[in-house]
Amino acid sequence: MNKKQLVNQLNSQKGVTGADVVIALLIILTAVGVIAMVYVNLVIGSRDVDRKTGATRIATNILENMSQVYYDEIEANLEINGNANKVDNRYDVSTDKIFNTSIPNGYHVQIRMEEIGSYDLVKKATVAVQYKTDGQEKEVAFEKVFERENVRECNSPNFSQVYIRQMIEESENYEMYSEQAKNAAGIKIICPIQYNHETKTYQIVTNTDELWYSYSNKQWARVLVMEAEAIETPITNEMLKGENSYVWIPRFGIENGKDLFGGTCFKYKTTDYAIFNSYYKQAEESFFYNYIDSNLEWSVNRGFDEPGKVGRWCPYRELKERGTVAYTLNESQYGPMRER
Repeated sequence: MNKKQLVNQLNSQKGVTGADVVIALLIILTAVGVIAMVYVNLVIGSRDVDRKTGATRIATNILENMSQVYYDEIEANLEINGNANKVDNRYDVSTDKIFNTSIPNGYHVQIRMEEIGSYDLVKKATVAVQYKTDGQEKEVAFEKVFERENVRECNSPNFSQVYIRQMIEESENYEMYSEQAKNAAGIKIICPIQYNHETKTYQIVTNTDELWYSYSNKQWARVLVMEAEAIETPITNEMLKGENSYVWIPRFGIENGKDLFGGTCFKYKTTDYAIFNSYYKQAEESFFYNYIDSNLEWSVNRGFDEPGKVGRWCPYRELKERGTVAYTLNESQYGPMRER
């Protein structure tokens, strides 16, 4: 086929024309553009999902870790972490870590604390995490309600192994008072005792009985370590003051500048936070509430301050021995311990 024949064949539209080439190129370019747009949108969408997931993780971690600290520590933690921009109870977190949660670059955290009610018992925390995707400002926010710890008037008597060893040698066989323990032989039984105002005698109770003790009323938590065979015998003065009589001394301290008679406060768990009793008026009803206050400075040389302990089982005789923690507390507004 010569050149002239080839031209005639193309002109007869049995081959590829210039218009066909142009159309094909337009189709290819359009498809590439659509694919590119789809890819870009997928990348942006994926990036947005990743960023939102990161923001959600930050917010939920902060709220979860806030649950692990005491009520009064929440805002105290915010105050000391460089959060200077506090407006309408909203803290702009300026550190790269808050409540044990790292805040990566590109994220900004705001935490708002809103009091619910009038007595600082309940607060709602809103954690908002802001971020940018494709130049657009976005935010995720989560809320959680926190209640002030409802505590006893002091740290409750503790009967775990480490505290029982303060009364009984580790090698000794013992049980807590129960109907089953009463029938055992050759063991020692730890018996909580309570003063009965009607009979004017002490009687053995279980440690779950209500009103077993009340330090604000000078009725302290006491136990006798007794042989099983002696359970049914009357509790005598000799037993009450003997070597097997123990008194629970809760963790306490004395406020700087105060004395034993007005500045002694029980501490909360193993902290230096003070437990206070307060009365509030609400809906024309009075109710009793124990709360915690961290704004106290404690004397370092007075009071019970054994690291890691919530209290101590002290021999009764220490109530009268100067220099002991039992004597210190018994000389405060919580003593002398009422006996008869």
